[in-house]
Amino acid sequence: MKFAKVLEQTLIEEEIPNAWVGAAIQYKLLKKCINKVVDELKFLGLEQNTLKVLLEDTTSRSIIEVDESAAVATNPVIAEYSLTRSKGSSSIKPMLKITIDYSQEDYTDDHIVELGVELKEKIEKLLNSEEDEEEGGVYLSKRNIVELKENNVLILSPQTSQKDDQHSDIQSNNSNNKREKKNEIIIVLNSDSKFFQMLDSELEALDKLQKDEEGKLMQEVENISGVVKTLAGPSTVKALKRSDLYKWREIFRIYLDSEVFFRYNETSIANSERNSGQIKQKFGQFMDRVTKSDILSQFHNKKSLIAFNNFVAMNEHLLKVLQFQAINTTAMRKILKKFDKQTSLGVSHVFPKLVSADHIFITGASLAQSICFVMQNSLLQLIPQLDDYTCPICCSVAFKPIKLLCGHLFCVRCLVKLKGQDKTNCPICRHEGAILQADSSNLDLVKLELMQKYFPLEVKEKLRERDKERYDEMVGNGNRHNKCAVQ
Repeated sequence: MKFAKVLEQTLIEEEIPNAWVGAAIQYKLLKKCINKVVDELKFLGLEQNTLKVLLEDTTSRSIIEVDESAAVATNPVIAEYSLTRSKGSSSIKPMLKITIDYSQEDYTDDHIVELGVELKEKIEKLLNSEEDEEEGGVYLSKRNIVELKENNVLILSPQTSQKDDQHSDIQSNNSNNKREKKNEIIIVLNSDSKFFQMLDSELEALDKLQKDEEGKLMQEVENISGVVKTLAGPSTVKALKRSDLYKWREIFRIYLDSEVFFRYNETSIANSERNSGQIKQKFGQFMDRVTKSDILSQFHNKKSLIAFNNFVAMNEHLLKVLQFQAINTTAMRKILKKFDKQTSLGVSHVFPKLVSADHIFITGASLAQSICFVMQNSLLQLIPQLDDYTCPICCSVAFKPIKLLCGHLFCVRCLVKLKGQDKTNCPICRHEGAILQADSSNLDLVKLELMQKYFPLEVKEKLRERDKERYDEMVGNGNRHNKCAVQ
């Protein structure tokens, strides 16, 4: 199936909003522009195979020039296609430069010589003709042919077949047509300029759309954060009957475990970020796990269910934007590849580098990364996860947390036991004497208060276990030699 049809079907099947579809890459229109480029090149005798031979003999098939003053390459080549953009300008100017060298008597490639002579004769015929010519839907008037005497450069600007297009700002100057030892012919086509201008403007529209949607997503995250903060804030054991703290913690735990948008065990952003298909699958798994856990039916506050639905909608919104971004990125890559395939001008790697500083869709700036960062900091961290406050020794909440000099944190009960066993080094990093040097000043009061507010059940269980241990130690030590005689 042709990609133009795939693009249309994807926008429909993924239920992309109509407001977005208008900003999508206009693949069919760009294909028509490419056909016009081919027609203009063909009219000048520069068919695809001809250009391929001329261009592939160069050391650099295509070049990028940011400064127009350096637009013309200094090395003598047979053909060179370049895209230029003036500093501070938004317009892209494509240019095909063909060098015909009469001074060389010995040529190593007869085919290239033949092509050069053919092109030379074609251009000289156009320059010497007294009438305008039209061929293959391309109209070329002497008004559009200028010879620049000082540089011995011929600039050809073919127009489309519309007769109205023959009026040009360029004034005809055809007084000096003498044969020079070397002629540089610079061809400025009408259609390839339109192609790149159209593609550039479409990328600008996509950038604006993405920035608008990013702003909306940021606001959605902030709104949900405000609601969840009131529904699942700090609580006490008695107040838990009216709080959804533990329900929201479980939802966020499942969400983090599902790794919807990123693989958290990857060190590289490029490798960690999932594609839209993987995101869709992982988010579906998250929803299945939430449904099976029956958490939603256990909410005490009706607003929690509304907030959860908004959380789901926000994730679906982000997924939709990423799907739209992916299909348009593919469309841009394919239309540039098609341009190269039909013209042999080699722009698929050049154009992205020329405009990469301007367009999000080319730089690959990750919307998922920025939104997930905000979500992580303003929403998911509203409710601390127990794993982040667990003592690595007893694997329960590190109540009365002691932070050793090395930075590792343990519950005071476990450190007391280690000290009683004459173990004074940190159990994690083996920092020498870390336990021995710890005193009341090592108590992390901030984390202590946080644990009391956000883990009331775990703290209660920890205290119960501590009291039981103390009782068992006391009873066991006191009656070690006085066992009950009654059997």
